Amino acid sequence: MIFTVLFAIYFLSVAFQLELSLSHFKSRAGFGLSHLFLIDYTSNDSRWVAYYAGVINTIRVCLVAILLTTVLGTVMGVARLSKNFLTSRIAWAYVEVLRNTPLLIQIIFWQIVFLQLPHISEAITFGNTSAISNRGISLPGVSDNGSAQMWFIFLGIMAAGSLFLSYFLNKREDKSGEYLSIAGYKLSGNIVGIIFFALIAVVTYFAFGKPVSLDIPSISQNTKGTWMQSGGFELSPEFAAILFALVIYTGTFITEIVRGSIQSLSKGQTEAAQAIGLSRYQSMTLVVLPQALRSIIPPLTNQFLNLTKNSSLAVVIAYPDLFMVSRTIMNNSGHALPVFFLILFTYLFLSLCISLVMNLINRRVTRIGT
Repeated sequence: MIFTVLFAIYFLSVAFQLELSLSHFKSRAGFGLSHLFLIDYTSNDSRWVAYYAGVINTIRVCLVAILLTTVLGTVMGVARLSKNFLTSRIAWAYVEVLRNTPLLIQIIFWQIVFLQLPHISEAITFGNTSAISNRGISLPGVSDNGSAQMWFIFLGIMAAGSLFLSYFLNKREDKSGEYLSIAGYKLSGNIVGIIFFALIAVVTYFAFGKPVSLDIPSISQNTKGTWMQSGGFELSPEFAAILFALVIYTGTFITEIVRGSIQSLSKGQTEAAQAIGLSRYQSMTLVVLPQALRSIIPPLTNQFLNLTKNSSLAVVIAYPDLFMVSRTIMNNSGHALPVFFLILFTYLFLSLCISLVMNLINRRVTRIGT
């Protein structure tokens, strides 16, 4: 105990002699970023803006990866239990091969794959609407005509209202058996919510003066012979590599979580569902998976946290995420320790946000009587 206390006092005395402030973040960044999303950044902006751009890039890849890996893991988890020999063997091989391969190797592998795509002068095109080359995958996107931000905010509010409307109608159907009827057709709460949101989206699109328009990618050659790619939404090789690797690698663990949770349920649940005439799909979606969620959510939360922290490996393929931008700032400023503390607290904040959302979902799933 005495040795431990003396050791702690020594480290504290050394730490107080160091400059731990982040005042140098107000200085000019002096470096550019190859990937920007939802933010306009130039090398003349401050280091805080550069750091914020790195955080946005990390959140972007993590959110997309969490969504895709959940879908992939659920599908492959159900496929592991399929009675079809080919389907179950493919799912088994997917888990055993990719789960036992280092994530770092997979990231580099996918970058090499995307860099082996045809040169931009020989890009693969599909009806002049998309292009695939070693510079990335260009897909049709949307361009802002001036009021897109306000329109998307309004659509977000309407989406929340549609979900509440669907929830209210579904609850009424469960309690009284009453369906909303339009022109003699009975509509469920989910269908009503979708129709309501679609009508609002169409009406407000014209009310806001067509805030967005379709942006088609194009490939051209300038007077100097350089091939240029412009327009649309570009999926760069770096972003695609880190996204594919995170989704496929984390999906193997979610596959086993889903498989184990389904197998933990009594076989009588499936037999009872089939006895009342439900198909295999209905039995899985209406009876088995809702009960399995109680044991799926807690380990699923751990995988989401691991995915978020593993995204820092994007630095090896030069994707400007939170860690890569911070490392560049450290090299420029010479203040490593305070920047590392900032990185730690940022990842801690992201992890706590994911834990909060997943705990709310888990509390809702495990509630008795709902």
